[in-house]
Amino acid sequence: MREWISMASDSRPKLPAANEFTPGQLGGAEAVFDLLQIIVDQKGDRAAIAEQIRQKWFLASAQERKDPAEREEQQIKRALNVVTGMRQYGLLEASTDPLVLSSLGKEILGHKGKQQEALRIFASFLLRERNGLELAEVARSVGARDGIVTKKSVDAELRSRGFRVPTNSSYSGKLRQWLEAAAVVDGSWNVDEELLEDLSGVAPSELDAWRALTDEQKATLEVLRVRAEGDLTPIPSSQLLDLLDQRGVEFDRGQVRKKIYDPLKEAGWIEHEVGSSGRGGKGGLITPTQKTLELDAEFLGALQLGDLPADLQKQLDTPTEKIIKGLGSKATGKKGIALELLALRLASDIGLLPVELRQRGVQTGGAEVDLVAEGAHLHFSRWLFQCKNQVSNVGLSVLAKEVGMATLLKAQVVVIVTTNKFAGSVREFAKQAAESSAIQIILLDGGSLDAYRAKGPKALRDELHGYARQALTLKRNQLHEVPTE
Repeated sequence: MREWISMASDSRPKLPAANEFTPGQLGGAEAVFDLLQIIVDQKGDRAAIAEQIRQKWFLASAQERKDPAEREEQQIKRALNVVTGMRQYGLLEASTDPLVLSSLGKEILGHKGKQQEALRIFASFLLRERNGLELAEVARSVGARDGIVTKKSVDAELRSRGFRVPTNSSYSGKLRQWLEAAAVVDGSWNVDEELLEDLSGVAPSELDAWRALTDEQKATLEVLRVRAEGDLTPIPSSQLLDLLDQRGVEFDRGQVRKKIYDPLKEAGWIEHEVGSSGRGGKGGLITPTQKTLELDAEFLGALQLGDLPADLQKQLDTPTEKIIKGLGSKATGKKGIALELLALRLASDIGLLPVELRQRGVQTGGAEVDLVAEGAHLHFSRWLFQCKNQVSNVGLSVLAKEVGMATLLKAQVVVIVTTNKFAGSVREFAKQAAESSAIQIILLDGGSLDAYRAKGPKALRDELHGYARQALTLKRNQLHEVPTE
């Protein structure tokens, strides 16, 4: 996920501070390899690293200082400014002593014999994670408007776009130097559009199209993308609006078609079917287009999507009724896929993002599957789904294991789903866990699945709301356990 570098007192985005870490100061972009190697050779010792940098690049500086000790002190300060710049540019971890290479720093050092490839890896990071794409876009816009680009005009445009640019800041020029080293821009701020798109992964037109959307339109696309991780079937408008409500999105239900659906359809983000047959209800059916599904929303500031196996992605458009029917298949492979699809569908239909399949149904012969899902609604939440496809009732050991796993993975909600029933001891333990811990436990049995198949996501959400109300009652007594002053 991209990082917005800002001071605690000012939330505006800003460019990273390179300080003395620039190709111009260090005699060329290839100096980055020497710097990374020094940190490795000196085993992260901050003082030793500063001295090595001083010896290599700053011995001739501060000559106006007649006192040798003062001169050396100034040289050390400049050397440490290089280290600070490297950290701002993502090459070092946050620790200040010892100094530790970040994964990016290690990757670049590993490409020492392939300088241009390494510099492009670095440029890709700067574009995506250090607002480099915004800098290139600003240069492109200023050039189109004024015919000539200067650092002063770039800084002015950055300010107009909400960036924090200190007076006499050199941030933009120094970031340009590193992008120039990878040939993304040249010394006159001319942008290589093809290389920019290749290294950033986002075309300027795509960035412009995303930024042109309203907040409620962006939220709609994010909800559709998250849902598509577990369900590619068209979604009725009423269900989509429920998911938007669940995320706390503010919108006017009476203006949904005019302000959300029609603009998104016209721009090619969604398909909106409103048929006379009444499919999808009054608001019709909404389907995300390939444009939406392929959008690099992680870079653009939307939700990061999970990484699902390819064989599952091809079956995400399977109707829910067919998924549940597949649980009874005699073919273990088909039964395993159905169980995985069920876990994904349940998570998606309540607005969660499937993140990781910890145990695949195809590996257990369709007996069980574990899924981690997350939600970013009015607050963050992590959910563990354990789906069981078995003839016998689910026993207490299953719940005990999942509660332990929830503690390990710092999850707030455990959902256990079975095609059969739960033993009485399981429901009692779930109640005790809700009363004594921060975890909420949801038990969905065969009857729950029957209602889900017959009535769709509304039945599922209604049951979950019931569990939420129950948890509210059970957990209220926890307040009385806190000692008063």
